[in-house]
Amino acid sequence: MGLEVEQVWGGYGGGDVVRGVSCRADAGDVLCLVGPNGCGKTTLFRLLLGILPLTGGSIRLDGDELRTLSPRELATRIAYIPQYHTPVYAYTVLDVVTMGRASQLSAFETPKAADRDAAFAALEKLGAAHLANKKYTALSGGQRQLILIARAICQAAKILVLDEPSANLDYANHQLLMEVVADLARRGYCVVMSTHSPEYPASVGTKVLLMREGQVAAFGPPEQVITPENLQAVYGIEIDVVTVRDRYGAPRTICLPVKRPCTPGREGTP
Repeated sequence: MGLEVEQVWGGYGGGDVVRGVSCRADAGDVLCLVGPNGCGKTTLFRLLLGILPLTGGSIRLDGDELRTLSPRELATRIAYIPQYHTPVYAYTVLDVVTMGRASQLSAFETPKAADRDAAFAALEKLGAAHLANKKYTALSGGQRQLILIARAICQAAKILVLDEPSANLDYANHQLLMEVVADLARRGYCVVMSTHSPEYPASVGTKVLLMREGQVAAFGPPEQVITPENLQAVYGIEIDVVTVRDRYGAPRTICLPVKRPCTPGREGTP
C-alpha cells in the first residue's frame, strides 16, 4: 500500500496548474518528482497533502480516498518535510520531534512520557539521538533536515513528502541526506521527494515522475525516464546521461549538458 494518483487536476483560483497527472508509489519506493521551475511539482505536493482541493481525478493513501480522510487521519498517513523551518522559540531537538505527535493528542492535551519515548526512538532510527537536548536553532542545515525527518517519523505516517530536501545543503550533507532517504525506503516507508536535478533519481529513486507544464512527460523507473531525449524535451537543452563507476566499482549516473565544440573561423572563435 502507498500512494495512488489517478488523472489528478488542480490548482489555484486562476485555473488548473496540474493537469491529468497519474503516478503510483508503494512502501519501499522513492518517487522523485523532477522538472524545471514552474512545472507543477509544488502544486502537486499541495494536492497530495490536501492543502489544495482536487478539481478532477483522485488521490488514494493506503487505499483510502484523500478527500474522505479527516485532518487527524490524514496526519497519520502522510507527513511533510519542508525545505525551510525556523521555529519562533529555541526549542530543543526533542521538543521539535515530539511535535510530530500532535495528531495523536486532543486539543489541550500535553505530550506524555510515551510521546517523548516515541520522539527519542525516531531520533535513534536516524542516528541523531545525541542531538536530543541541543537547541534546534543551533543546528546546521543538514542536521535540521534530519530532525524534520525524525519529526515526520514520530508522526507515525508511512508516506513522507520531502520538498527539495537538499536545496540548501552543502555537498557532504546532501550525500548524507540521500543515504537517509534510501534507508527510509529500506525500512518500508514510501518516500516522495521533489528535485530540480535529474541525477538524484538515478542514485536513490525507484520511480521518477518527470513533469513539464503541469503534465506528465514520463513516469517509470529511472533508467527508462532519465534519458537524453526526455531531458531535452523537458529542460530544452541537450543533456547526455553517462554512467561511470566509483573507486569501488559502484555505478553512478551523471547528467551532463552538451557543450558543442566551437567551429574554427566563425565569428567569436579562435
